[in-house]
Amino acid sequence: MIDQRIAIIGGTGKFGRHLGKRLDEENKVVISGSNVKDAERVAEDHGWDHGRNKEVVKDADVVIVAVPVSVTEDVILEVGPLVPDDALFTDITSVKQGPVEAMSEYSDQVLGMHPMYAPSNSIKGQNVALCPESGKKWTVMEEFWKDQGADIIVTDPVEHDRAMSLVQGLMHFSELVLADVIRKSEFGHDDAEEYSTPIYSILTDLTARMLNQSPGLYRSIQAENPENEEVREKFIESAEEIADLVDDPEEFNERFEEMGEDFDLGESQKRSDKLIEHLSSL
Repeated sequence: MIDQRIAIIGGTGKFGRHLGKRLDEENKVVISGSNVKDAERVAEDHGWDHGRNKEVVKDADVVIVAVPVSVTEDVILEVGPLVPDDALFTDITSVKQGPVEAMSEYSDQVLGMHPMYAPSNSIKGQNVALCPESGKKWTVMEEFWKDQGADIIVTDPVEHDRAMSLVQGLMHFSELVLADVIRKSEFGHDDAEEYSTPIYSILTDLTARMLNQSPGLYRSIQAENPENEEVREKFIESAEEIADLVDDPEEFNERFEEMGEDFDLGESQKRSDKLIEHLSSL
């Protein structure tokens, strides 16, 4: 992708800046932000143009909405009528059905994107989901991600959101429940750490990593994906069922074997052994 005018709405945020720095190598980047002074500062630091949301999209070749998922559709509604007919209209939120549908109201060149990594990380080898909805211009972003070394998954919004209900929704929900059970425990995490096993350390470190982020982000991830409610219901249902199975060894063993059928047990054992070995060396 060369000599494109890229408008990043939310270009003052971590991911907006992350994308801008990689896109401006061969393109012209213009950003907006919820705070005008922040947009001025970030633009000056990186040599970009800046303006308000409605201003930056008018002459853009590519419009990227890079704002929190809770306000993504509102921003699309705001700028959609001003997006040029031949411009690619895209977003980077972790939910795809709502944003893609909203963008399609205003453009015939629509792509939903979900970069599945933290903006501080290298793009090489990271998963990026692309949901091309209409038009052919989406391939300019496909080319960009390929050039950055990303592993691209081309899918549709419904399949994406169903997958993310497990990859994000279920995983985060289980971590939230784990943290809340520890909070309610009379023994407590500080006391338990004295007796910690490698698995306990790994799980609680991952949980604490999540809790070190914005609570609004994780509430939005739970609330905005329409597929998450069913997964949460299944989580609660399974927790109750397994609690009952503890008193029935035969039924417990049978369910245990059935659950293992969904995993590559040998490969998972190898990877987790390496992780535990590395953790033990720290």
